[in-house]
Amino acid sequence: MTKTTTVLLSTEKLIDLGSELTDIMNSLEMNNLTLEALEITQKVDTTTFNWIAKKYIETAYAQNEKLCQRLDKIAFLLLNNDNPRNWRH
Repeated sequence: MTKTTTVLLSTEKLIDLGSELTDIMNSLEMNNLTLEALEITQKVDTTTFNWIAKKYIETAYAQNEKLCQRLDKIAFLLLNNDNPRNWRH
């Protein structure tokens, strides 16, 4: 038996969530490009690699925490789209 639910999120809100997910994907892609550059730098210049890697780790950790928080909010809204009482997350 299939349960039918009504989607209570507006079209505008769904578009906003889609845009936010695209922004998150772009941030993750930038992270991947940075990691590739670090791999190349490590092979060429260890001193430069160590300095850049330290800076990257500091920045990436904070950025990843923010991305996880954003993803958590989006997932919560989508999973609870049929129950507005839960939207105060």
